[in-house]
Amino acid sequence: MSRRAQKGLTLPEVLIALLVFSAIAATAVYALRLGVDSRDQLAVVDDDLKSFQIARSLIKEDLAQVVMREVRDEFGDGRPAAFMGNLTSFGSRREDDERLLASFVRAGWINPGAEEPRSALQYVEYVYRAGALIRRSRAYLDEATNADTTERVLFENLLNANAVFLLGEQRGELEWSDIWPVSGGGAPPRALSITLEREGRAPVEQLFWIGAVEQLS
Repeated sequence: MSRRAQKGLTLPEVLIALLVFSAIAATAVYALRLGVDSRDQLAVVDDDLKSFQIARSLIKEDLAQVVMREVRDEFGDGRPAAFMGNLTSFGSRREDDERLLASFVRAGWINPGAEEPRSALQYVEYVYRAGALIRRSRAYLDEATNADTTERVLFENLLNANAVFLLGEQRGELEWSDIWPVSGGGAPPRALSITLEREGRAPVEQLFWIGAVEQLS
């Protein structure tokens, strides 16, 4: 066999081929990693958006059916007003660090065939506690010592949550109050604005109009 027939790759050629292959493989791995990270980020954003939409729909539904029905605590004492906001929560099952953003009675609690021993009204509280916005409700309007309550966490990992209440319009500008009730009236506010502060993100502010209010005794 002649020397001319015994052709092959030289060592520099092999090294260059390995270098090119390594560069292609590294690029492919990096692109794959970017795709996986993007998928994970989209999943987080999608879950966050779904939670936000569910929470907004729930708050909107609650406030659209507010009724002016005052409730009593476990000692039989009436609360200061039928609609309260941004005040310290009180009662037998309240955490020390929670802040009451809004509390009221709403109508429209479905009870098909009146099978449950309760009315169609429901007492609802929105509280901020330990970095979470929580919806709390109970089966009966007036509080009892051993009555069960239901809590639903709407948002977690918050830096803060605030609520302000719409008084009305004055000289073309909206007037807001940091607390409710204000002196001189027991009616609910016209609207409620909730601001959620989260680390590394811009604050989220949502406005909820309060529906036509029915006065109940």
